[in-house]
Amino acid sequence: MTIIQAADAAGLNELKIPRFCYHPDLPIDGNCRMCLVEVEKMPKLVIACNTPVTDGMVVHTQNDRVKEAVRGVLEFLLINHPVDCPICDQAGECWLQDYYMKHGLYQSRIELGEKIHKRKAVDLGPMVVLDSERCVHCSRCVRFTELVTKTGEMAFFNRGGHVEIGTIENRPVLNPYAGNIADVCPVGALTSRDFRFQSRVWFLKFTDSICNGCSTGCNVRIDHKTGTIYRMVPRRNVDVNKSWMCDEGRLSFHTLETVNRLLAPFAKGPDGQLIETEFNHAVDQMDREIGETVSKKGVGSVIGFGSAGATNESLYLMKRYLTEKHGVNQFEFRLEDEDKKVEEREDDLLRRTDKRSNTQGAIALGFADAALGGINGAAKAASRGDLTAAVMIYHPKLIHDLSGEAKQSLKQFIDSLQFSAILTPVRESWMDGASVLIPIGSWSEEEGTYTNFNRAVQRGGRAFAPKEQAREAREIFAELLGLQRPGYFVTQAEEVFTEMAEKVPAFTGLTYKGLASNNAKVPPPEGRYW
Repeated sequence: MTIIQAADAAGLNELKIPRFCYHPDLPIDGNCRMCLVEVEKMPKLVIACNTPVTDGMVVHTQNDRVKEAVRGVLEFLLINHPVDCPICDQAGECWLQDYYMKHGLYQSRIELGEKIHKRKAVDLGPMVVLDSERCVHCSRCVRFTELVTKTGEMAFFNRGGHVEIGTIENRPVLNPYAGNIADVCPVGALTSRDFRFQSRVWFLKFTDSICNGCSTGCNVRIDHKTGTIYRMVPRRNVDVNKSWMCDEGRLSFHTLETVNRLLAPFAKGPDGQLIETEFNHAVDQMDREIGETVSKKGVGSVIGFGSAGATNESLYLMKRYLTEKHGVNQFEFRLEDEDKKVEEREDDLLRRTDKRSNTQGAIALGFADAALGGINGAAKAASRGDLTAAVMIYHPKLIHDLSGEAKQSLKQFIDSLQFSAILTPVRESWMDGASVLIPIGSWSEEEGTYTNFNRAVQRGGRAFAPKEQAREAREIFAELLGLQRPGYFVTQAEEVFTEMAEKVPAFTGLTYKGLASNNAKVPPPEGRYW
């Protein structure tokens, strides 16, 4: 362990031992010299990022000698830095700003006219914009493309004060993880094209969550305000995604801006058309119709169809409701062979073929009926008349659209049933034959846990409440079970998870708070919490 790693483990932040080039998931480079510290019995100052700790070592990080040295390094880095903080997209989460204010370098000895000017607002592809004048040459972006993606687009060019980063032959950065080079940049040299000039970070609220784009389950932070998501950045979890996430996942929240949101409940009218109705009426109708179907045709005629995009808590209460209240024993969730794809890698880094976040959770909760084999089998059973009623949770895919075959099977399934209730955040054409549509919160609007491809159970937070009349699916089923009463708050995700840990083997020994503590925060600069 190096001094800087020991300091971070002890809870000292980046202001105690400043750094630009050091990153916990990149090889040590040691070129910025900002992390100078004094070690007793050593004649010279040493860099904390590359000096191993030893027994009995005494390290000074804030004495006058260290501060003077760091101030000198910082002044050197600021020699040609532009004075454009008011228009820089990194303002509010820039290390250079923080260090400048901490070390008191308020008077520059370099005139503005003497600064070396470099390229500004350079297009580096669909994800990143470069401003060479702001670069402090930390080499993080270079190391990332060389050693993480192994695509090698970034490099240093020229010499002396004219050194700047760029891409080989000015090619765009097109690798599927390009957004991470904006994340690792400690200053405003590399900024996200998608987030550029959208909002000042101090106006945003931050919610820790799990990416819903594929079965990797990357730890992310949702940055949002007034019910709108502005960006997603990765949180560091060494066991899952380290400090990275793919560009598809980073931009997946935009899918929620393009879908046709279901914001009010609908029920089939006398003419067979769906008309808007009262929320309680729609839920009561679902409960009544399922009960009557079971009474007349038996439990084998009803199925609960879950979603691999739903939380474990929603799926658990859905199954508990149908099993305990109506005796239903058939459950399914597969639309596109998710149970097979969940083991397949799309690349050697993070992306997986299964574009659902909770496939393993649905399997663990018993939603993979071997006799039916997915939506195709369910559609055939409904066509034969073996299935006559269903309760379904449906979440759209945030990355890639549902296949045409899956949509056709869904339409056949719904149209063949005598009664169907769909709890969904969106309205799609194949739902027109449903008996009841109940609006629920989408990803980012519900709290709960997801189980990734490696069966790691992770907690996702709710960024904001479901829109308009939509509610979290977990709460709807809890009310139907009669669990929402004074003094018994099982409708909270933590309470549901506690019950799951007692009754479902896949969750045995886990605690909700334990899941939260296992998820590390975003490393700076995005790690600021206002």
